[in-house]
Amino acid sequence: MAPAAIACAVKCGAHHRRISPPQQGHAALELVARAPATAAAAAGELRPARCRSQTSMSFARAADSPAEPRVPCRSPPSARRARAALAREDAPPAGAAAEGAVLLSGAQSRHAIFRDELVRKAFYAAEAAHRGQMRVSGDPYLQHCVETAALLAELGAGPAVVAAGLLHDTVDDAGLGYGAISDQFGAGVADLVKGVSNLSRLSKLARRNDTASRVDEADKLRTVFLAMEDARAVLIKLADRLHNMRTLDSLPKIKQQCFANETLEIFAPLANQLGILNWKEQLENLCFKYLYPEQYEELSSNLLEFYNRDMIAAAIRRLEQALQVRGLSYHTISGRHKSMYSIYSKMARKKLAMDEIYDIHGVRVILENKAECFTTLEIVHHLWPRIPGKFKDYISSPKPNGYQSLHTVVLSEETLPLEIQIRTKDMHLQAEFGIAAHWRYKEGVRNCSSSVPEMVEWVRWVVTWQCETLHVYHPYSLSLGAPPRAICTFPSHSEDCPFAYSKRCYHSGPILVILLENEKMSVQELPQNSTILDLLKRASSYDMQLRLRLNCHVVHNLNQELKMGDVVELIPSTSCPGGYAREFQRRYDHRLAVSPS
Repeated sequence: MAPAAIACAVKCGAHHRRISPPQQGHAALELVARAPATAAAAAGELRPARCRSQTSMSFARAADSPAEPRVPCRSPPSARRARAALAREDAPPAGAAAEGAVLLSGAQSRHAIFRDELVRKAFYAAEAAHRGQMRVSGDPYLQHCVETAALLAELGAGPAVVAAGLLHDTVDDAGLGYGAISDQFGAGVADLVKGVSNLSRLSKLARRNDTASRVDEADKLRTVFLAMEDARAVLIKLADRLHNMRTLDSLPKIKQQCFANETLEIFAPLANQLGILNWKEQLENLCFKYLYPEQYEELSSNLLEFYNRDMIAAAIRRLEQALQVRGLSYHTISGRHKSMYSIYSKMARKKLAMDEIYDIHGVRVILENKAECFTTLEIVHHLWPRIPGKFKDYISSPKPNGYQSLHTVVLSEETLPLEIQIRTKDMHLQAEFGIAAHWRYKEGVRNCSSSVPEMVEWVRWVVTWQCETLHVYHPYSLSLGAPPRAICTFPSHSEDCPFAYSKRCYHSGPILVILLENEKMSVQELPQNSTILDLLKRASSYDMQLRLRLNCHVVHNLNQELKMGDVVELIPSTSCPGGYAREFQRRYDHRLAVSPS
């Protein structure tokens, strides 16, 4: 957690806010309706929905019910351009921005999936929607969309997920409707875009309420993220955040720290829960850089001097020779050092000096099967003396996020501790890509081996496991001590397990619900079968006249039961003079703009 000095005491703006003239006063709603999308806030920010009463800053879902009347105002130019692009079957007309063509060509040179018809169509729609929008850094906003999609392509994601990555900001920043995306790309892509939009708005509220500074609530929010949306939408949001963190330099320091604090407490652990250790380490190191810049520079300099590359090279040669003598083939043997943030955290937590940490120097061996891993372990212990108490068998007992590997620490010829990690290729892919590991296998020549779980099912296992670890009388169990063991053996449930593979976890323990009250967000833990009325009794405005929304729909039945991940908005009723009250309420229900005159 970040120190109190850098906790977000201000309402942080969105990442890379676009530059636009202020819109105030009586004509604000009309300006919102007519202004180009360059006036929209950046990715992940909660914005007042277009053509909506100024009293509402609600968590509006991207997809309104088809039965509701359409907003009687003109769409922003970016939305009209995007819809026009969606209607076309091929590239945009001649004269479209050359920058877009360069970005697409560059993406195609890196990842073949950008040549896919669905992905190209999504690119053209994103280009039209974000045309003219610039980030504070001066880069075109479209570049952020392309880089987000490229991160997903690196994981091996398919066309639908990469297309959703390209379109992930078109709802919030360009006013492109859920229906338009669904019509042209299918409900699957539209649902992913809507899911990312929902997560972005919760993320914005979390920053404004400094949720990251409360460890127990941050833990609960991560569980809600996994429970309320398709896990692939969570991956897209993680890719979005990773690229934002890579390009944080152009923001003011207070915003850098606010984003980094939220990322460190919510998104980096989320990447860890999904098993994507590569992204987790990148996010943590970037957060370390912005939250503790002096310590980062000092540790970076010390690590450069302390890390012994010659020792690593000599250890690799010695191990290679020993494996060849035993007739064992291997995929790779490589050197590594512990991540910067992991070193810093261990030094701070255990009050150690750098030379007292045993796993800074490391060698990783990738083999074909499990039996070879244990044989290699014997060879390692024969080559170097082992340090007692430093052996961990994560193959026989995987971590809760599915991580498997053998870890042992030995003493090198230079009398420096050397950690050696031993795992199979399957285990390595799972360690690096987590939930997306099965995508990588589909890219290869061979089919996914039976030892690698279907990771989409696995993430649902993670959700139900997390839900089970919650207890009505121990609400903070996820954040204290060693994680409790799951009821079933990873990666699947037993046949008689009551916890089904479902998007929402149905279980006998408590549920977690998002409560939005006076533009403040809290994660409320309630017993199973709790109703809206039960939640209201906890609200500070319980005695006031309130208007209620459940998952963005007006609700009148206070006895309606709540489910895991539900979002409840409490909006004070607004008094209007004379005969305008009824009309105001009717129009407010339909999210229509109301003139203050």
